[in-house]
Amino acid sequence: MDASAGINRINDLPMELLCNILWLAIPPRKPRRDLCRLSLVCRLWWEWIESSALFWTYVSAEDGPTYVRRALEKSKHAPIDLRHSGHRSPDMTLEALLVQAGPHIARWRPLIASLPSSPVSWKATLAALTTTPAPSLRTLNLRLGGLNLSISQDMPIILFGGAPASPSLKNITLTQIPVAFGPLRLSGLVSLALKHMATVSTLQLFEILRNSPGLKTLRLEGNEGLAAVEPRSSAVEPIELPKLSSLIIKWIDHGAVNCLLSTIRIPNRRQVSIRADVSNINARSVLFTPSIAHILHVQPAAITALDSEPWNIKVGVDDYCSTIEFRGLGLDFELTEEDQIQDILGWMAEGLGSEAPGCPVQLMLDWSTFDMARLAAVPAPLVVRHLSVSETVFSILPDSFHVALSRLLESTSSGWPLAQLESLSVRFDTVESQRELIALLQSRYGNTASASGTETRCPTNLRSVELRGRPRTEGLVEEIMGILGEANVFWA
Repeated sequence: MDASAGINRINDLPMELLCNILWLAIPPRKPRRDLCRLSLVCRLWWEWIESSALFWTYVSAEDGPTYVRRALEKSKHAPIDLRHSGHRSPDMTLEALLVQAGPHIARWRPLIASLPSSPVSWKATLAALTTTPAPSLRTLNLRLGGLNLSISQDMPIILFGGAPASPSLKNITLTQIPVAFGPLRLSGLVSLALKHMATVSTLQLFEILRNSPGLKTLRLEGNEGLAAVEPRSSAVEPIELPKLSSLIIKWIDHGAVNCLLSTIRIPNRRQVSIRADVSNINARSVLFTPSIAHILHVQPAAITALDSEPWNIKVGVDDYCSTIEFRGLGLDFELTEEDQIQDILGWMAEGLGSEAPGCPVQLMLDWSTFDMARLAAVPAPLVVRHLSVSETVFSILPDSFHVALSRLLESTSSGWPLAQLESLSVRFDTVESQRELIALLQSRYGNTASASGTETRCPTNLRSVELRGRPRTEGLVEEIMGILGEANVFWA
């Protein structure tokens, strides 16, 4: 079948259906090029594209002012998608785009704009937004490229001429744009992302959340205006967010985070991510209190969907940051002491209650000067059953690692650290590190006897040993199996 015959068959489709198919092939960020390509296929397609408002609803500054004027005219009365991509729109400023699109503000559906730097006048740049309501606006995404801490928040921008935001506005992302939130009276939101927005207060945030029970995603990052609210305030009554699935909090005041998590109820959450510096605070008294333990729990039906190993508490440690992951909960911290990790694990154990004994800890050790024996001493009833070790542990901290896996001089209740360890994953970078592992396994699991004749072998045997890295020394797997017996030993 030749190309012309194929086109003729496609053109037999109903015009409305074919136009919708072609429209889906046009990227909203830079539509002009693909519109030109589609127009050149045949005369019929050219006529459809020229006459149909649907094809001109993407209005992007990247395509230049001439295209923007043409798209605004040809889109007629259809809702339009306005986009400005900062550095990628050198021929047309955001101010120029909004001046041209201002008379059509009743048709704005999404406005997605990025400014490469702080403008001389916010009021001039966002003139159309500050003077006129946008009754059909569904998405507002305004961001300033690059972190600029010098932006003044003293004169916040009043949007829509001081009128409340339209009920159609469902998705808001604001980054470093000094917007006044009070006049907006936001409600009914589906997604909200505020980054480095000092103009929003905790009480204003609570009001938005309380009026948006259908909220699905919430992201807060570096918002200096958020602070703890006095418990006696009526705004601290619980806020139910039954549809919230994703919550991301980064670099927010610890008291504000605790206040927020103590106030909201998110029974159907799938992701909660918190990043903070806890190196100079008592995390369990300031941030991780019993009042926020509800974030540990998810609906039973969602447990296996959140994680392939939903019962494991994964603890990653290096000198830059430490992480804890559990059923969609991700904690990412800067800290200075091993005890700070144990404090957070203690909060988890307390919050999990009767579930805690069934949630084994998977300890993942990377480049770190932390004492690994102390890291391994997790608070009861939690138990480390899985250990992953990078090659840097052997090369930088061999003595500490030996203490963590060998019998301690001081006796404990079981006589062994990591007494219930079931799986070990080790990454090598030298033959010497492989020999060190053999010596450690022989010391811990080899059939040896003390001077009194009693066996000194660790009572719980490893079930699996995963070997990673190089070199893949011949006979290493068999040598380890000779020490451990029936354990599954393999190269990954």
